[in-house]
Amino acid sequence: MMKQNEQNHFDSNISGDDAFERFLSKQLQENQPYLMDDDFTARVMGGLPAPKKLSVWQERLIILVPLFIISLLVISQFSLLAVLIKVWTLAVSVDIAQLMQVGMLVSVAAISGASFWFARQLKLI
Repeated sequence: MMKQNEQNHFDSNISGDDAFERFLSKQLQENQPYLMDDDFTARVMGGLPAPKKLSVWQERLIILVPLFIISLLVISQFSLLAVLIKVWTLAVSVDIAQLMQVGMLVSVAAISGASFWFARQLKLI
């Protein structure tokens, strides 16, 4: 008995969804004419004030001030002594081969970035 009720409920949901789909299709296919507003929309849009253009300094301040504040909050959560100790142990434990690998990686990244920038400037990519 329970299975039959569940199946009827499932079937009614499918038929309900199909009815809604048919309704949507019918509404979307109807060609509704443009509502004439005697250029009311154009006049309202024309009467709006022009958006203010921010100066370059304002744009930079909007980005840099929150960045600086958030950075200070994050840095304030670290123990400076613990960070210095870890950096010192890392610097002492690095051998010359690892140092050369890091140098090569930084060089490749810098040359790739410069090449990409130059290609964009010449509109090659």
